[in-house]
Amino acid sequence: MIKKNAGILLPISALPGNHGIGDFSDFAYQFVDWLKERHYHYWQILPLNPLGPGDSPYITICSEAIDIRFICLTDLVDMGLLKSVPDFQKSSTSINYGDVLAFKEKYLRKAFGKSTYDLARFKANNPWAVKYGEYLVLKKINDNRAWNEWDICEIPEEMKNEVDYHIWCQYIAYKQWNKLVNYCHANGIKLIADCPFYVGLDSVDCYMHQDQFMLDENHRPTLVSGCPPDAFSDDGQLWGTPIYNFEKMKEDNYSFLINRIGFLSRHCDYLRLDHFRAFDTYCVIPAEDKNARRGEWKVGPRHDFFNSLYARYPDIQIIAEDLGLLFASVHPLRDDYNLPGMKVIQFCIFDVYNIKENVILYPGTHDNQTLYGWLKSLNKIDKDTLKEMFHYPKDLYAALFDYIWNMKSIITIIPLQDLLKLDDKARINHPGTVGKPNWCFKLKDMTWVNDVKFGN
Repeated sequence: MIKKNAGILLPISALPGNHGIGDFSDFAYQFVDWLKERHYHYWQILPLNPLGPGDSPYITICSEAIDIRFICLTDLVDMGLLKSVPDFQKSSTSINYGDVLAFKEKYLRKAFGKSTYDLARFKANNPWAVKYGEYLVLKKINDNRAWNEWDICEIPEEMKNEVDYHIWCQYIAYKQWNKLVNYCHANGIKLIADCPFYVGLDSVDCYMHQDQFMLDENHRPTLVSGCPPDAFSDDGQLWGTPIYNFEKMKEDNYSFLINRIGFLSRHCDYLRLDHFRAFDTYCVIPAEDKNARRGEWKVGPRHDFFNSLYARYPDIQIIAEDLGLLFASVHPLRDDYNLPGMKVIQFCIFDVYNIKENVILYPGTHDNQTLYGWLKSLNKIDKDTLKEMFHYPKDLYAALFDYIWNMKSIITIIPLQDLLKLDDKARINHPGTVGKPNWCFKLKDMTWVNDVKFGN
């Protein structure tokens, strides 16, 4: 059965890759071809920006930049900038981000040395890239410390070429990404990208817009982000990113945050606003705390922000990530702008009557177990309930998948791992933990395309 509003969730990094990670290589184009052949119309990815602590794409050093690990080195060979590039961890099923960066940067620097492209136009059209290049160089000459601990704030003349190297990398990354986006569109595939709500303290965003954050006179956060204790955690979640100064933001109609969202929206068809509930109510935690027990909820910018956003970008297509325990006020904020929310079957399979059609439906997201892993982990009572729901099928997973597949929704997004019936070894992220194996899942090759038994 062909489902006309279906899509696949798969990070670029999880694609097969000849150099230790999925990137903008032929494998990405082969995946698009497969989506078209199987009549999928959406590809949802995770943030592409430079990775933060624990290799997380949700705390970055620059919202606009693309992580250079996604650059396809083979393209640079085709451009005549490199003679050849050997394979590197080609058959790996787990990404070693440090090794990949060291390998790719060696060849990127060689290619930059041979490039004759004049960066003047790219710099003029992308001033953020200049700031990003300068930030990386200043960070390097300040022993890799965050900007609020720098002793040197001027770039020496002999380091100007290093700034240009980082700008050139962004030129190449966006050239390759835009080419892939155009290929998606030419084949009827719409892209769903992701906008993290917060940015890190150690970022160009915070450095260039210090007044937009709750910082003290020494440029240190007074309040940080997280989530208070709940039924799942006695300590809550301490994310540690600086909190926005919404009162200050209001003075210029939230231009910093709106510019950031607008920039990301120009490079995709739909933009999922992560942690949407923070526009309604957000948690603040004293910066000196080691857990989130003293976390308090504050009222967010609500309609004031979205009125300004839509005045600037009336055609922006947004998906509200409205998961978790929410205050009732989140729902009208979402509905007043007719934003589709999200429903995750792992959270609501035993309460499905609450699912409305104005949702993006998922078996699970990048933060959940795989569907097969989740099913295996259920206790006997819950498994028996599912068996009864599906009239005691021979294959409970197949029955569960078919049930999800046929539910009404605006769009149904299936993680590729669920089509392949993979267990939790293929899970992308486990919230509340840092480092491996989070964000490390990678497909070994494309042989799976002939083994998909579920979906279209």
